Amino acid sequence: MDEIISQKLAASLTADDTDIIPYLPYLLQDLWALGSDPEEMMSIIKDHTDIGQGNKVLDLGTGKGAVAIKLAAHLKCRVKGIDIMSEFVAYARKKAEEYGVKRLCEFATEDITIAVNRERGYDAVIYGAVGEVLGDRFTTLKALAATVTERGWIVIDDAYLQQEQKEQILHCSDYPSLDEWKKLFVEAKLELVLLKDGYSEMSEDMTDYNHIKTRAEELTKAYPSKADLFQDYVKSQYNEYTDLQNNLKGAVFLLRKQ
Repeated sequence: MDEIISQKLAASLTADDTDIIPYLPYLLQDLWALGSDPEEMMSIIKDHTDIGQGNKVLDLGTGKGAVAIKLAAHLKCRVKGIDIMSEFVAYARKKAEEYGVKRLCEFATEDITIAVNRERGYDAVIYGAVGEVLGDRFTTLKALAATVTERGWIVIDDAYLQQEQKEQILHCSDYPSLDEWKKLFVEAKLELVLLKDGYSEMSEDMTDYNHIKTRAEELTKAYPSKADLFQDYVKSQYNEYTDLQNNLKGAVFLLRKQ
């Protein structure tokens, strides 16, 4: 994995140091859903799109496959999930078998910056809490749009800035405002069909944070020389949750290709 890819992967999982990558499977072992809420994503697609049996869905940055598997189980669509972490992909395959949707789910280990330029002809694409791995947000929108058919669906889980005091952002300061997002959608020739705000309760997010904190403490005991690395990762997680409570609004954008 080259340095640029490593940096993008680390950033997508709220990490500032690529040295944390080998430890991510351990740190995140208690979490199946990495970023997006599978129930929320499934509900949005079920209630507001025509995706169902016979349709093809692409899930870029699938993580451990929680969203992909939920969609396959409830909507009977075929889903291809791609993620660069082989450990996550192996877990996703295991869960697909457990949920009885192995025949509907395909999971591949690959850099999504490469895959997005090859994958075509999908009825919908999901980009759940991955960030700017594919480039800036306009570049990301155009790349995602290219993967779906005419009038295809694009589902993006991201966030927007609630106020202009960007210096108050603890984890990342490059989030657009909602108006800026809407301008990007127009420029990319995408119709905003639905905006679903999220992250209303910090206590819900803190459950995952506490799991990560516990695992980081275990790693610190096993590798005391890397204590700062693990502590910094825990801090970055806390800062992200704090941002989402105070300055950012988590949001799922349901878009349609025009």
